[in-house]
Amino acid sequence: MGLAVIVLAAGMGRRMNSRIPKVLHPIFKRPMLAYVMDTVKKLLPERTVVVVGYGAEAIKGAMGFSEGIEYVFQPEQLGTGNAVLCAKEVLRDFSGEIVILSGDSPLIDAKTIGGLVDAHRKAGACVSVITAVVEEPYGYGRILRGSSGKIVGIVEERDATLEEKNIKEINSGVYCVDSEFLWEALEQIGSDNKQGEYYLPDIVKVASGLGKLVLGVVAEDACEVLGINNRLELARAERIIRNRVNRELMLSGVTLIDPEVTYISPEVIIEADTVVYPNTFIYGRTRIGSGCKIGPFAWIEDSFLGNGVTIGFSCYIVQARIEDEVTIGPFAHIRPQTEIMSGAKIGNFVEIKKSTIGRKSKVPHLSYIGDACVGSEVNIGAGTITCNYDGFDKHKTTIDDHAFIGSDTMLVAPIKVGKGATTGAGSTITKDVPPGALAIGRARQVIIEGWKRRPRGKKEKD
Repeated sequence: MGLAVIVLAAGMGRRMNSRIPKVLHPIFKRPMLAYVMDTVKKLLPERTVVVVGYGAEAIKGAMGFSEGIEYVFQPEQLGTGNAVLCAKEVLRDFSGEIVILSGDSPLIDAKTIGGLVDAHRKAGACVSVITAVVEEPYGYGRILRGSSGKIVGIVEERDATLEEKNIKEINSGVYCVDSEFLWEALEQIGSDNKQGEYYLPDIVKVASGLGKLVLGVVAEDACEVLGINNRLELARAERIIRNRVNRELMLSGVTLIDPEVTYISPEVIIEADTVVYPNTFIYGRTRIGSGCKIGPFAWIEDSFLGNGVTIGFSCYIVQARIEDEVTIGPFAHIRPQTEIMSGAKIGNFVEIKKSTIGRKSKVPHLSYIGDACVGSEVNIGAGTITCNYDGFDKHKTTIDDHAFIGSDTMLVAPIKVGKGATTGAGSTITKDVPPGALAIGRARQVIIEGWKRRPRGKKEKD
């Protein structure tokens, strides 16, 4: 039998109090829908359909048109049952099981859904649903079981009686349904409820009424079924993901001094014997080698760090490549398209943008290096600036191996400092410096003996 997946992503999410579609609200800088789609991919379905409505174009733009994903539009917010029905046309020729899940459930695991599909097939069920038992079921649909213990229905919170609200087994919103039955059942459900909507869970009542088997599979981890409807639940979901990530990292040999205040996204790879200090944020496609020391208060995003790298207090690093045994910080800003070669040192209050810093070169303090290629074993004195922008275009600075750039040097690009060359402190260099030469570009010092400053006092009247 084949497998198709329908992801419901049409809701506005009024309780988020936002113009942004609910499924695009980020967890670790990725839309929550992206986590759901990652899970769906692991199921290896034949067909994947995403139902969009409010903010449809924004969702498509954020998620892209990945191969195998089909979008269908729900023109009116008429409930989850109506949303699934919108996918009927594109899945008309599909025969098999259809997994249905919500785009606002980023914590659900592919293994849990896979277990649902396996149990559904093994039992020969018509409808199967993942459930969970929780202490605080408020806001979730309740699972109704008959005297035999079989599931006979699902009632939404707003439609539940007081007795039904005391039920602690909740609906996850994740279903596995035989395709032929699904389309027939959706035609039979009505909107006679307080919301005036067509509820997808009502297919359970239809199946039970026809004497068909409805199977409930209880999730081992109730956190997986958390749906996100407001910012509090969004923060809770991120905290759960953060705890999962941090636990796996620590078990793999990474030291997190205080995991409660360490923020590492799921895509990040960190090798053993690296130490991450508190209040550090590591996001995106970042890879960090072994034996590194990171933070505290560091921000690293979409970057590569080799082995033995030290990132000091309050450093900000984005889309950079940092090789082995590099020391950076404190208070350094490493901007995109920067590459820092092995053994280099970037000190405090240094900003580097779109530049290469060669092996064992040093930029120790208070400098801006932009659009530059710096060779190996170069020393950049404090206060050095590459003046790369003329008001219209950016220009390149090249500093060859073993050059020595004196403190407070202004290098006006385009310019090249040759191998082993030196610039005098306080110089403004506007012409290329030959290899081995000394360049000085500053006014001569003048000393006036016996000079007296004007006494401080009232300014003379005009």
